[in-house]
Amino acid sequence: MNSPHPRGRTAAFAVVAATLVLAGCSGGGGGTTGTDAAKSSDALTTFTPKGSGSVDKITWNVFQGEPQTVDPFQSADYTPNMINSNMCETLLAQTPDFKIKPNLATSYTNPDPKTWVYKLRSGVTFWDGSPMTVDDVVWSMRHNMTDKSSFYGYLYANVASVTKSGTAEVTVKLKKPDYLFNDELASYAGVVVQKKFYEQHGKKVGTPGVGVMCTGPYKFAKWTRGQSITASRYDGYWNKSLPLKVKNIDFTFLTDDSAITSGLLSGQIDGTYGPPMAGLSQLRASSAGKLYSGPAPLAVTLVVANHKGAMGNADVRKALQMAIDWKGIGKQVYGGEGTPASLQTVPAVYGFAKDGLTPYADSVKTDGTAKIDAAKKLLAGVPADVKSKQISLVVPQQAETQQLGVGIKDAADKIGLKFKLDVVPATGYSNYLYDPATRGSTDLLYTQFWPNIPNPLDWLGLTAVTGGTFNQSGYKGIDGLYAKAVGTKDESARSKLVVQMETKLHDEMNPMFSGIQLTNDVWLGSKITGAPAAFDYVYYPWAAHLTGSAK
Repeated sequence: MNSPHPRGRTAAFAVVAATLVLAGCSGGGGGTTGTDAAKSSDALTTFTPKGSGSVDKITWNVFQGEPQTVDPFQSADYTPNMINSNMCETLLAQTPDFKIKPNLATSYTNPDPKTWVYKLRSGVTFWDGSPMTVDDVVWSMRHNMTDKSSFYGYLYANVASVTKSGTAEVTVKLKKPDYLFNDELASYAGVVVQKKFYEQHGKKVGTPGVGVMCTGPYKFAKWTRGQSITASRYDGYWNKSLPLKVKNIDFTFLTDDSAITSGLLSGQIDGTYGPPMAGLSQLRASSAGKLYSGPAPLAVTLVVANHKGAMGNADVRKALQMAIDWKGIGKQVYGGEGTPASLQTVPAVYGFAKDGLTPYADSVKTDGTAKIDAAKKLLAGVPADVKSKQISLVVPQQAETQQLGVGIKDAADKIGLKFKLDVVPATGYSNYLYDPATRGSTDLLYTQFWPNIPNPLDWLGLTAVTGGTFNQSGYKGIDGLYAKAVGTKDESARSKLVVQMETKLHDEMNPMFSGIQLTNDVWLGSKITGAPAAFDYVYYPWAAHLTGSAK
């Protein structure tokens, strides 16, 4: 659902080097860089070109390294999801154009505000050939709801019961109306696994020697620790509309930028999502394959983690946000892949509220260049004892995040704020996000955020509502509006409530800054094509679209 780690992975530059890189960021002027020129000539695309050829085997790298498990109930980050999305399916599906549609459930109804009824697809089988039954679906949903190790149990907070109500029908009873719950079944909140397999293997599910048992287009074949996970095509897969032309996929775990780039250019790696930023120029110029960019619900931003210090003052937050050269950071740090975001929530997630959020976002849009004089003017009215408090930012020790941190510190210094940048080992950074004891009185935290589903209520629920995973400061300002929106059936009325929430968050610049929205990159070697270019590889079976590049 989110990630503390950037797509740049493990290359760790010294902060002094990051300072040199960012020296050209401030001011927002100047000509177009080579990267920008290449970027501007290629419009974002949802899918890469279709092919028709068959391929026996490809190698695909997952950039964050080896996962701890392939149990979908415990998968909520790039690496496990990029693999699991091709093996384990959900009741609803989120498509590469950011829509939600029926999947293992062919239809659903909402006969009253506290009831959802799901009709299940017939002819679906697990990899062992046994049919998917209503009992498997009920067990999977109840497991998500009750098992404490599941990452998605919180999405069942309003669920009273999940029951079998027919031979191919499941009924969910709610404690109160919840018009977000249904859409969440397009994430692993709606994953379906084989009940028998889980009962047989227990906590060993997801480990190298056991794997998983699901209904997806690829089945778990082999996990060689430290090397790769192999998934093989399931020829009994129900969805015959997908090409499914690649027979075997070896998912490798390289994390070093240079090694990944070399592997892509040499053809040892056939494809990857999120290729190294440092290698984009080489990849664009290479004939070994092609780099595509697609839309994405991704934001690089700052989380306000502490309201007791200077960041508890709205004018300080807004002044710092105003002083940061987001445009320059998007160009220099993120290789032209990042553009300033108008709101905390990015356009790919607007969903049902698109007609309301788009004009509001346009009304507050800026070019992202630093507004130093305006920021200083805003700070002039802030009490001296507040301005004198030190503001601390923690980032992981990785190339992009360190450069980002230096850019933010530079902005704070220019407007006279007392600012401290702390760089910590990347392997332990997530503790700052999830452990209050580790975080302590830290004021700001870096994150690269993506939601479960293309729905603004999911984004807001995670980032700005009491109890949200990324609401580290305990912000409560939209709790009432959010609860009302979740319980509102009419989409137009619900959309208006979302706009009210986004307006309040933007006016307060709390509890997240409006940072940078990113595109999604995918590299395909010369022998394959067809993969979605849009960011849809964490819950959707993207590999089923791959084909040989032959027409």
